[in-house]
Amino acid sequence: MTVFLLTMVLLLTAAAGGMLLMILGLAREIGRVQVRLGPLGARMMDTGPKVEQIGPTFHGLSDHLGRAVSVGGHRERPQLLLFTAPGCSTCKSLLPGMKAMAKGEGDIDIVVISDGTEQEHAAFLAGAGIGAELSYVDGRDVGIAYQVGTTPFGVILDEHGKVRAKGLCNHMAQVESLLNAMESGTPSLQHLHTRAAAERGAA
Repeated sequence: MTVFLLTMVLLLTAAAGGMLLMILGLAREIGRVQVRLGPLGARMMDTGPKVEQIGPTFHGLSDHLGRAVSVGGHRERPQLLLFTAPGCSTCKSLLPGMKAMAKGEGDIDIVVISDGTEQEHAAFLAGAGIGAELSYVDGRDVGIAYQVGTTPFGVILDEHGKVRAKGLCNHMAQVESLLNAMESGTPSLQHLHTRAAAERGAA
């Protein structure tokens, strides 16, 4: 009896060890897949103006430097709207990257749109070092018009004020995916997957 129990314990131990090795191997493969895929693009929300529709237009807004700012409408170059909130730590973490993007991307205007009190905006911008390279606007009405329910949320408008791409932007890779979407003509990962599925179905 003792030999039988000892044998069973050894077999169970070996089985548990084998399962552990399988789990570690699976975790390693998942990591490799994530590295190959790279960061996922901005996740589109099914609210507000649709892609290829004209977005709401606003004039007479004022940014953090007192400059007049307009949103949407006909303009010389595309416009990236990043909707934020003073209490959003993720939004604040994006500011240095947005600043660098504004300096590096000379063919697009960047407007950070937020909502809150003057004190909240001051605290949000503290230490960010944002200058004239982009505009930070207190624009609650803009967020309502674009039906932004969560932040940070980005919207790309072309020169005619048409929505070309939009989605949640929790890190700079997702913000950059909006620019890539506009250049490639694929507004989101959802559209890319739908297109791929349609092509497979037609083949």
